[in-house]
Amino acid sequence: MIYLEKNVLEASKERISMVFDEFENIYVSVSGGKDSTVLYQLALNEAVKRGRKINLFFLDQEVEYESTINLMRTMMSHPKVNPLWYQVPLYLTNATSYSNEFLCAWGEGEEWIRPKEDISIHSIDGDYPKRFYLFFDWFEQQQPEGSAFLIGIRAAESLNRFRAVTRNPGYKDIKWSTKTAKKNSFRFHSLYDWGTGDIWKYIDEHDVPYNTIYDKMFANNYSIYNTTMRVSNLVHEKSYSCLTDLQALEPETYEKVVKRLPSTHCAAKYAKEPTIYSSDKRPEAFKTWKEYRDYLLETAPISKQRKDRFVKRFDGQPQDEYTYRQQCKQVLINDWENNIPINIRKRKKVADKLARWREIL
Repeated sequence: MIYLEKNVLEASKERISMVFDEFENIYVSVSGGKDSTVLYQLALNEAVKRGRKINLFFLDQEVEYESTINLMRTMMSHPKVNPLWYQVPLYLTNATSYSNEFLCAWGEGEEWIRPKEDISIHSIDGDYPKRFYLFFDWFEQQQPEGSAFLIGIRAAESLNRFRAVTRNPGYKDIKWSTKTAKKNSFRFHSLYDWGTGDIWKYIDEHDVPYNTIYDKMFANNYSIYNTTMRVSNLVHEKSYSCLTDLQALEPETYEKVVKRLPSTHCAAKYAKEPTIYSSDKRPEAFKTWKEYRDYLLETAPISKQRKDRFVKRFDGQPQDEYTYRQQCKQVLINDWENNIPINIRKRKKVADKLARWREIL
């Protein structure tokens, strides 16, 4: 770790200023979460100072907290913002059900959780990828050559994010930048070295409008350092456990979500149970995780195509209880796409202490 004379706020201001110096088209990606909120505010401040605008990108997944939507309305309405709020049909994985594997957010002819916004983009001419992560790459490629995309990823969130942000410098050997598929366009992660405390300190000291769902979560005994304190689509693999508190946090949203996806009612009751949607505890009827995994693969109401995909992937992974346990979690939430990859534990090679004697004998 290298300590500098400046703090992370000063460093990020300099980074964002540099991006404004180098690029005419600035795109800021927001989710409604605390990190992208701070990124938005810093970029907006720089745009106001220079008399310029920022392009604000938000991919609305429909099954969002109402508090998130309220914040988006505030952000998108700023006079120095060019709103790029997408409310278009999108297939999202649904971790709460075996029978309804996807939610078609904003599906044509379907009854949505809420109406589309007047300010948002309701449709796209021509083909586009109707999956969440693929949409981001497609969006970047639609923008002019020589664009800069500001992303609110922080390295402290996970080792994978640290490596993704710093491993392959994209622009002029800048460690916190990465390349895009678009020629001369780059992503910049100007908050990469911020901690959780830095984020909340900035929001508090600068009176930044933020997602009020965090206040409700905190009042409901969530820790600000808890990874379940997430702001995202409520039914995918990484956030479905938030459904257990949704009725207390936003009761009207809960009613709308259950009406839209009836399977969420079950998840809201049992998502934090140690055996139903997770592999925190092995059921007593099974002696090993492998035995339990094989039972799940045999009995879960998953299509043969999906089961074959699970089996093929599992066959190529380490054959040990540590891995079997994680595989159980994937089957329980029907993660056939491997959106939450198995954490492969590398075994240390133990030296054969008797090898020398075998040679002699």
